[in-house]
Amino acid sequence: DQKEQVTPRRLAGGQLVVQLDAEGTYQCSLTGLIFEVTEAVKITYSLLSWSKYASLVEKPWIVGGPLFDVRCDSSRALTSIQFPHSLCLGG
Repeated sequence: DQKEQVTPRRLAGGQLVVQLDAEGTYQCSLTGLIFEVTEAVKITYSLLSWSKYASLVEKPWIVGGPLFDVRCDSSRALTSIQFPHSLCLGG
């Protein structure tokens, strides 16, 4: 499974942006997010705080990993996003 590593450009407010020039599978070198696209596309994304959204998580579910805001200039071009896994080894 070939993934091209891409390094995003940093924007104001902690946002990241990548311009993907062709169809393929790309992995962000900073976040580990993997984007699968069918054509050239610009993707803007950022890490959000769970403090604003934690009340929406109902039991038995718990907050378990990072929360991302992902925006794409062509919704049909972005066919999948793979998010990094988180594992808490604490009690």
